[in-house]
Amino acid sequence: MNSYQRVMNTLSGQPVDRLPVFAVLGAYGGKLTGTDLRTLFSDASAYVAGQKALQKEFGFDLVLTPFDYSSIAEAFGGEVAWSADQVPNMKRPAVRKAADALLLPLPDLRSAGRLPMILEATRQLAGLYKEQVPIIAVLPGPGILPALLVGIDQWMETVLFDPELAQRLLDYTAPFLVSWANAMLTAGADCLAVTEGMATASIAPRDMFAQQFLPHLRDTFSQIHGPKVLNSTGGCMNQVLDLLPGLDGLVGVMVGSKDDLAESRLLVGPDLTLIGNLDNLTLPAISAGKVYEMSMERLRTAAPSGRFILANAGADMPQATPSENLRAMLAAGAAYSAEGGGRS
Repeated sequence: MNSYQRVMNTLSGQPVDRLPVFAVLGAYGGKLTGTDLRTLFSDASAYVAGQKALQKEFGFDLVLTPFDYSSIAEAFGGEVAWSADQVPNMKRPAVRKAADALLLPLPDLRSAGRLPMILEATRQLAGLYKEQVPIIAVLPGPGILPALLVGIDQWMETVLFDPELAQRLLDYTAPFLVSWANAMLTAGADCLAVTEGMATASIAPRDMFAQQFLPHLRDTFSQIHGPKVLNSTGGCMNQVLDLLPGLDGLVGVMVGSKDDLAESRLLVGPDLTLIGNLDNLTLPAISAGKVYEMSMERLRTAAPSGRFILANAGADMPQATPSENLRAMLAAGAAYSAEGGGRS
């Protein structure tokens, strides 16, 4: 069984030969190939070379399209902050006022900024790995997307004090998100990881998510024609997990590092895959032995119920993470499966 079969079977509740293991690694590919991050996230072939190097070095059960939301901010007219050691970020949003965002043209996926590069990288990854290793594309959820146009502070101020304008902006940006998601699927992505910050306890309370953002998530998912995983980017998700089953095409949830996995399973029920929940920020500083211990603890908690993928919880794993720590995650997955716990 190859990685593609292993992951797709896990997501659909079918038998697997061993439990899959993910690591969210984009910038780390540049570390392996000696490529600066501005080149890595601007040149499709350079990015794909990084993913190839990661597959050769570690062999995690996925390849990842560029996890770089500054490219969306840039496509709308924002400015990018480049770094030598982490994924690029938004330096300046396209506009400072939410009302002005309604005047921005929706980006052309064929020409706006680095969006064509991401689609090309997805096509190249599909050419190399289609039906061998799952190709996972990452995109923001509908509730957090407006923050890439106006900045998170202005977006939250609008949500809290001008909910009518917030709803108009959600409606305005939704067609771009749907088109972008379907374009990545057409380019060859097998599954979409949707990072919805508004689903996390640190940003929005449960009632706000349920009333203001879940309807948009439901509507958006119904228009995206492929399997989706909802990603917390590390924040706690248990507060809303029971609201998620039934979303069109939802096959899994990547829960936060502080979420209780046993509780997570009770909340989502048996028909969704849980992914996570190792703490991204601790992985560079702890020993490989500790990573192995933490990984086994997650596996023994969540894997017996089926439909579990061990992974880091959060965004791109820091480049400072020792390779030994990444191998420890893989070793834990292999050891657990060898005990007979990784098959279903």
